[in-house]
Amino acid sequence: MIQEVEVQTEISRQRERRMQARFLKGPIPMDDLSAASRLPGQALALYLAVRHRCDISRSAAVTLPAPLLRQLGINKDGKSRAIRALSAAGLIIVEQRRGRSARVTLASNSST
Repeated sequence: MIQEVEVQTEISRQRERRMQARFLKGPIPMDDLSAASRLPGQALALYLAVRHRCDISRSAAVTLPAPLLRQLGINKDGKSRAIRALSAAGLIIVEQRRGRSARVTLASNSST
């Protein structure tokens, strides 16, 4: 019996890396980036995480999974502070229900 073995080429390795890598999809309005970058703490990183999740899921309202936040260096307290700052700046809308993760929506002037 002959067993098939896939020989990895540079192209197949690149394709595999692209499939596993996270990415940002654009365009992202510069005014929104600028506003988020002027906010304290990890607000910009959280704004980019929300953008990323909305683009990936093709959904307006998203939750923010812990592995994504960890990858961006955002801890639980940083997430809370960033959500408050982004909400106060009018960049996101937050729906919080008891016992559930916050659902975050990009504000209408932020969506593409």
